[in-house]
Amino acid sequence: MSLFDYLFLILPAGMLALVLLMAIPRVLGRARLAVHVLFFIFARDAMSPAGFWQIDAGSMRLTAPVPVLFALAGMSVALLVGVASLERVEWWRGVRPVASVVWGGLGAATITVAAAALKMALRLPSLPKPDAALLGPITVFALLGNAYEELLFRAMLQQRLAEHMTPMRAAVVAAVLFSLCHAWLATIVTRVGLPVLVFTLIEGLIAGLVYRRAGLPAASLAHGLAIAALASGLY
Repeated sequence: MSLFDYLFLILPAGMLALVLLMAIPRVLGRARLAVHVLFFIFARDAMSPAGFWQIDAGSMRLTAPVPVLFALAGMSVALLVGVASLERVEWWRGVRPVASVVWGGLGAATITVAAAALKMALRLPSLPKPDAALLGPITVFALLGNAYEELLFRAMLQQRLAEHMTPMRAAVVAAVLFSLCHAWLATIVTRVGLPVLVFTLIEGLIAGLVYRRAGLPAASLAHGLAIAALASGLY
């Protein structure tokens, strides 16, 4: 499937989401967040029938052409900027660049080590490694492509939950919801099942803790680098 076909596929859902956002008042932030998350889930899961990635029990590979990967990464950045502006999410306040890099790197390493240990313990299989020339585009896509997801689940969902419960509990609840939002992908779209849910739970927990310490850029870095390691076949 081409990028045009993919965009045409998700267009109706995007239009419905836009209509809902125009109809739902800004004061109903929870309902608006639900619309954003539902559209994100649909657009992400549509990447599987589009042939843009391949997921099995122990690995994930990006199979889209390099120009498509860059286009999808650009779309993610555009959505991040657009949604943050629309919903007035000032995620950049208090960001410390050095702390973001340090905590993001530590978070990515923790996710990768935990996932690799789980894969080894369960003796899960691996897909063939991608060509070395693709590692750069894979990393760009992973870093930029997951930033929008982190905006939704950390800077919006987790932050909103933290207004009504302790920060640690908010991180855990957001992580469980993050994993739950992969259930359709895990059980219906790919039929991989439990390994996807366990990996995304680990990923969500670590990203949530990193967000608490250093904000959205750090959480996005942790998530993006962990996905880059997975998609690059480093374990």
